Amino acid sequence: MPNPTAQFTESPRSLLVVQTAFLGDLLLGIPFYQRLRELWPQHRLILLCRKGLGDFFLKTLLFDEVIEIKKGDRASYTKAQEQLQSKNLEYIFSPHESLRTAFFCSSLKSKHKISFRKFWNSIFFTKSIEKQKQWPEPLRQMSLLFPWDSETQKKAFALASENIFYQKDSSGKLSAVPGWCSLSLREQLNKDTFTFQRLVETFKLKSYQDNKWIFLFPGSVWATKMWTEQGFIEVGRYFQEKEYQVFIMGGPGEEALTERIQSRIPGSLNLTGKTSIYESAVLLSKGVLVVGNDSASTHLACCADVPTVTVFGPTIIEFGFRPWSSRSYLVEKSHLVCRPCGPHGHRHCPLGTHECMKTISSAAVIRCCEKAIP
Repeated sequence: MPNPTAQFTESPRSLLVVQTAFLGDLLLGIPFYQRLRELWPQHRLILLCRKGLGDFFLKTLLFDEVIEIKKGDRASYTKAQEQLQSKNLEYIFSPHESLRTAFFCSSLKSKHKISFRKFWNSIFFTKSIEKQKQWPEPLRQMSLLFPWDSETQKKAFALASENIFYQKDSSGKLSAVPGWCSLSLREQLNKDTFTFQRLVETFKLKSYQDNKWIFLFPGSVWATKMWTEQGFIEVGRYFQEKEYQVFIMGGPGEEALTERIQSRIPGSLNLTGKTSIYESAVLLSKGVLVVGNDSASTHLACCADVPTVTVFGPTIIEFGFRPWSSRSYLVEKSHLVCRPCGPHGHRHCPLGTHECMKTISSAAVIRCCEKAIP
């Protein structure tokens, strides 16, 4: 016989997403998270991610709760496991595919555990989904929902049949992204006037009303994915001289790099390490252009739905990690025989030349920027 007080004594049903990869992979999952909310509106959405990344996903209301772990720290995984044991988990979705993540998921109680199919992981998950490797990452992550979401499945395969994921025009502009799978959080970011005004006051920023803010992100987790410092300097000088306000941006550990660049662009501002991920997104939403490498910065720009020029070197967009917006432009050396040299870049160029980046001129990037700016 049903317990009439169960609704008061049982914890609310929860849905867990396990994604402990870098920030870029988390950002590319935004359409997936939004669809989870639509499909299971009564569930509490919980995210397990790397330490320091969760705040953005709470403040954008993509998740109700975030549990962070420190990679390589067994104690943090144990603590996260203990926290999750008290949750009434009905679904666990794991876009992350490592063995450690599979073991972690297996330690939790849940009716449904879903990940991408591997030859070894059927013992860890109740359902394994074939990964569409030729698809962009946002759609790959959304495919984890197909057993429950025939509508999205039909849309995704229809989009795939058009074969436009990786097309670009003569100006470098990439093919458009449908609204139903967009990363854009622009409307929500623009509504947060409190955070924006606080940032304006803290950093004594000039008005953005004349559409003159440009953001440069010269860093990357992978050294070979970074365009040249001189290239960023020349782009920054060009636009600063045209009376744009140039911001140099970056994350923890990139301070020395951005300080060198900022010191050679008179009038530019360096906000590296001074803003959170969420605060950076709020600022980007007021800008006219973002210039960066194939890194999380350009995905964050897509969240802000600001025109983006991305410099690609050792990687190619066909790996599935193209900037996922309709306002994205690409600069690359398309016909190098050594390219691509890997899906994630390297610490050092395997050939010792780094030709894929060093041969991209600032003039080529500036031409693309001029086309990207509205």
